[in-house]
Amino acid sequence: MFECLIMGDSTGVGTASAINARRTMHCDVIAAERATAKQILAWRKSTKTYGTAILAVGSNDIPGPALARDLAKMRSTLATRRVIWLLPYSRPAAGVVNSVAISFNDETLDLARFPSKDRVHPARYEDIAKALLK
Repeated sequence: MFECLIMGDSTGVGTASAINARRTMHCDVIAAERATAKQILAWRKSTKTYGTAILAVGSNDIPGPALARDLAKMRSTLATRRVIWLLPYSRPAAGVVNSVAISFNDETLDLARFPSKDRVHPARYEDIAKALLK
């Protein structure tokens, strides 16, 4: 059975809703509105091994070395074969997230490819789900 995890902030919540609406096998979701990387690190971790994890983190954080450390620590605790990071609309935050993704040889999906009304959230999470489920 394919196990997937979506973890993160409000972009993770929206993405999870759109993905789970399209799949009969739902992904586990560990995400909350306004969550920061430090808060996500403090959440109880799943003991499952996942085929894929989608991480939506960084939109609510100050870009810099502390964010990079938190993201690397978060990534190192995941039991998964494949990780896809959603790069935030904020270009400085996206740069930090991307650098961590590269260091772990992970994939990324840049949210800046998709329209947004507030430059934080995609206008249509269905577009994100479609791109991820391709």
